[in-house]
Amino acid sequence: MFQASFLTDSSPDSIEWCPVRPDTFACGTYLYNPENTSRQGSIYLFQYNSLTKTIEIIQQQATEGILDLKWIQCSPEHTFLSTVSALGQLSLYSSNDLTKPIVCEDVTNEQTIALAHSWLHATNNYVVISDQQGCLSICELDNTNGLRFSQSWSAHEYECWTCVWDRYDPNIVYSGADDTLFKIWDIRDCKQAIHINRKHTMGICSIVVDETNPYELLTGSFDEYLRLWDKRQMTNPIKDIKLGGGVWKIKPHPLNHELLLCACMQNGFVIVDLKILNILCHYKQHGSLAYGCDWQTSDSINQLSELMDDCMNVETTTTTTTTSDTAKILSESVIASCSFYDKTVHVWKYQT
Repeated sequence: MFQASFLTDSSPDSIEWCPVRPDTFACGTYLYNPENTSRQGSIYLFQYNSLTKTIEIIQQQATEGILDLKWIQCSPEHTFLSTVSALGQLSLYSSNDLTKPIVCEDVTNEQTIALAHSWLHATNNYVVISDQQGCLSICELDNTNGLRFSQSWSAHEYECWTCVWDRYDPNIVYSGADDTLFKIWDIRDCKQAIHINRKHTMGICSIVVDETNPYELLTGSFDEYLRLWDKRQMTNPIKDIKLGGGVWKIKPHPLNHELLLCACMQNGFVIVDLKILNILCHYKQHGSLAYGCDWQTSDSINQLSELMDDCMNVETTTTTTTTSDTAKILSESVIASCSFYDKTVHVWKYQT
């Protein structure tokens, strides 16, 4: 159900709610100018007012074109906004000030366009970056907030749209590219991938490692399929579902990782229940390519999480979510999303 909208100055492609300020989210934009071949953009810091149903600008900063952004928490006191740009730079901004980055370093060869990045969750001091030439690069954030280049290698033949660290093994990195290949790398020896999956029929644009199951991960592809994989047996996916558009972004719900918010490019945004392999909601209010999306981590969601924990009288680490639990979680959820060519940001809620 639509709540609010905002028109950006150029095309938005990435969006994420702030983990420590529940009413705040960031959005990155990108605009290619064919006349001078420049790639400009901006970073917005928005505040969503649920009472007036409005999106208000807290800050806006002109930058090079932003291809990917995400919030990282290096400590309880330090939350940063991390971006990668069309100039091949990674920047870190204070959550309160976008005017000047704390860190701004080249992270690709010859300023190749950086497409995606992923921070090592355990420590948030290592980052992997993928770029337009199919390369992966790893950098380390040191104690002085400097970014030290570690290593880089040619991982794919074409654009490497996505990369992510494994959440359980800091030596493992996953990548997906326009060459249709999903690869697994051990960063201690990057001469060749330790596994190459060839089951996608088009480019791979999103990879998510499950936070609750050490063996499972998800991929999204231009071939319109969302796939669930078991790392121990990668011959065929455990499950798959066709979503009617390229699966550009996958965002598991913070309370139930089987509820997946997916940006499906030409087919809008969908919420998928992975457990029953069913589309629960299809949001079609955007007018062009669906790219960025994220679940809000709000106070009501946190209260619901605590209530559910109190009600769980089980000793196992794996819990079963009932239909009523799912309905309650979704009813409390708020989503931010953006679409590219119509330069639109929406805030909306689940509706059956």
